[in-house]
Amino acid sequence: MTSTTKRLLTFFCAIPLLLTASEQSRASSISLPMTLEFSGATAPVGSSPWLTPKFDDENTAGTVVLTVETTNLSGSEFVSGLYLNVDPSIDPADLNFSSPTKTGTFSNPSILLSTDAYKADGDGKYDILLQFSTSSGNEFGAGEEVEYTITGVGSAAGLLATDFVFLSAPAGGHGPFFAAAHVQSIGAGGDSGWIAPEPGLDPTSIPVPEPTSITLLSLGLILVAGKRRCH
Repeated sequence: MTSTTKRLLTFFCAIPLLLTASEQSRASSISLPMTLEFSGATAPVGSSPWLTPKFDDENTAGTVVLTVETTNLSGSEFVSGLYLNVDPSIDPADLNFSSPTKTGTFSNPSILLSTDAYKADGDGKYDILLQFSTSSGNEFGAGEEVEYTITGVGSAAGLLATDFVFLSAPAGGHGPFFAAAHVQSIGAGGDSGWIAPEPGLDPTSIPVPEPTSITLLSLGLILVAGKRRCH
């Protein structure tokens, strides 16, 4: 058996292990699409979701990327506050937010961190508040996006995306929710409304992208060619 043949045989036999490792290394990604207007009685004009916070630990315990997209806000609508939660075993003050990466011209929000300290109107209390500007020209509005890298104390395995999937502490007639936001300047009347993910949302059930059919076919042919030699 030539050295080239041996290397090919080793590659064939390693494919099942590579596929298993690929399954184990998929990142944990949590999305909280906001599709419910729960207080204020005025929903944003466009189709929902209007705002989508996403947490992704990118398969690296200890670091979580938070991305906030104004998914379907329109016209003059803007977000003045985004309310988030963290695992009750974690002190929010221990979290560190990087400088933001931004798409848009809005001012950087203030980030407030304290356990059950920030009340969303008509709902409960939250641990994290991203407080955006309401000054003309500096608002976080339609078509804009902000991203942070969050580090700090997490579970025994390190900070994970799932550490941010916790409900608000009860303190109102609505909710509890995983997150909430205040949207202002809605419609011709300049109204405002409070939005949140649907109460029945299971953010941990979001499908993970599967390998493409071409990739699977290619791997299948390789496996068939090498299967007999691996035993």
